[in-house]
Amino acid sequence: MTVHCSSTLLRAINFVCLKSAVASLGGVKHGLMKTLLLSTCTLLALSTYTYAQEIRSDIDTISILHIQLLQPSTPGTPSYLKRPVNNGVAGAAIAIEDANITGKFLSYQLSMQSLSAPTITEIKTQLNEPNYHNANAILLDAPSSDFQAAISVLQQRLPEAVIFNIANSDDALRTLSCGIPLVHSIPSYQMKADALAQWFRVKRIKEILALHGKHHNDMAFLSAFKQSAKKFKLELVDVKQWSDSFDLRRAAFSEIPQFTRTKTRYDAVFTADFDAQFAYALPFNTYYQVPVVGDAGLKSLGWHATHEQWGARQLQNRFTETFNRPMNEVDFAAYLSVISAATAIQQMTSDARTSDTKVGQSLALTLLNDGFTVAAYRGRPLSIRPSTKQIRQPITLAHEDALVTHAPLEGFLHQNDELDTLGNINTTCAKHNN
Repeated sequence: MTVHCSSTLLRAINFVCLKSAVASLGGVKHGLMKTLLLSTCTLLALSTYTYAQEIRSDIDTISILHIQLLQPSTPGTPSYLKRPVNNGVAGAAIAIEDANITGKFLSYQLSMQSLSAPTITEIKTQLNEPNYHNANAILLDAPSSDFQAAISVLQQRLPEAVIFNIANSDDALRTLSCGIPLVHSIPSYQMKADALAQWFRVKRIKEILALHGKHHNDMAFLSAFKQSAKKFKLELVDVKQWSDSFDLRRAAFSEIPQFTRTKTRYDAVFTADFDAQFAYALPFNTYYQVPVVGDAGLKSLGWHATHEQWGARQLQNRFTETFNRPMNEVDFAAYLSVISAATAIQQMTSDARTSDTKVGQSLALTLLNDGFTVAAYRGRPLSIRPSTKQIRQPITLAHEDALVTHAPLEGFLHQNDELDTLGNINTTCAKHNN
């Protein structure tokens, strides 16, 4: 502990020395005196650098493990709409680079490992390897069908680690046991649906046609949008399911107008299509020429490549230069998870960082503290909703080529936090499962 304090003290003294020297030079006329002042500070700077090099072995290492349950591509999904191979883990890699810049000065560093497999059984087998046993934080990318099983395995193998849900927006997962150190960094479907509903209200659009596919996530998004429609007094004129599984691109011009034909006229189309089976063919092709929102057209997302405010442009540029593709919302959720963990580490004591068994627990306690916030290019501090462990965050409304706006929109207020106008704030985790 003394080493870390001494290093910090040296840096502080060095800073004060340089500042004082610069301030004094204007009043010092003798050249020799100027030289002595600058030389003293230079020697102190060199000693600080040398001292920092000597204590590198004492830096606390926080281990992060990225786990992905691979999902097979669905027939009929265009190749250009398939999820990237490095989905999520790319965002985490950028975040670790950023976090370790600060970590050099605060005597900690983050490291990451990644594993992926198509089944829970294979994930469980891989976790038996000793190099995964020291993980303090886990970035989990798993579908709803396997999510709870994955959590159970992680609780058995790595009971002290804090878990971040970086890819699943299913609201049902926000009601898991309160005893699980689980934080949701990806926005929920209810947050996304509420953002779209706010936009509808601002644009005075009321009659909506809702379309959905057969995937579990489609039903979850549709259910969330139905709640939003009720909350914001929108009317669903019809709800239709797309049941075909062929490649629609050759037949979109003839199929989509018939599919979107209704007895009652609508002002917009909401679509839930997780597997990209049909939604991409809806814009400019519906029976009535109206806006399309949801999984096509105007999308509600945790992040979009067109977002450049609040310093986000430099993050977007670095990501694109490194991985040769745009940053998506799963990448950002992973980035946000790592930055949140790094922020929590900065607030932890050195004893908590170096404990053999309690690092993950200390991380969770710090993250879930009422006063915890994190800065992440969103224009405001982000915090964690205690009832569901969901990270509060603005929702980006954007189409393929441009940002439209960020929700919550102006005029939608909440007595505690405007971000609580997005998503379920009354839902709580299941305390009886503790």
